[in-house]
Amino acid sequence: MKQNPSIYLSKSDHEALSLLLRAIKHPQGTALKLKEEISRAIVLGDSQVPTDSVGLNSSVHLEDLDLNEVETYELTMPSRANPDFNRVSILAPLGVALLGVRAGEDFMWSTPGGLRRLRVVSVTRESKSSKVHGPYSLT
Repeated sequence: MKQNPSIYLSKSDHEALSLLLRAIKHPQGTALKLKEEISRAIVLGDSQVPTDSVGLNSSVHLEDLDLNEVETYELTMPSRANPDFNRVSILAPLGVALLGVRAGEDFMWSTPGGLRRLRVVSVTRESKSSKVHGPYSLT
């Protein structure tokens, strides 16, 4: 597993996440980690981001490499997060871990039950015409 590979963010995702972080007066925990992630991201035009790169509103199929289970999540802004529908907030530990990861890449995610080794099996990015996070909902 690569440590801190380059991540790609669309300009609109970068703007939405920057606005979200500006609304948090004193970022701590996952908000601080998100700030670190977007500061190292390569920001591209919305149509230039690799289609297999996880961004806001992406649907992500993950394989647990230890349990051989596949799960599907959608990465969302906090206001749309809902565990009943597998919608993960960008401010959740898994949300920050997923941001910018590409299909085929492995990563580790720390949970209360221990470290999980995950692989991104596939990514489905939202179409530009179906933007849900604009005009940048903050919560």
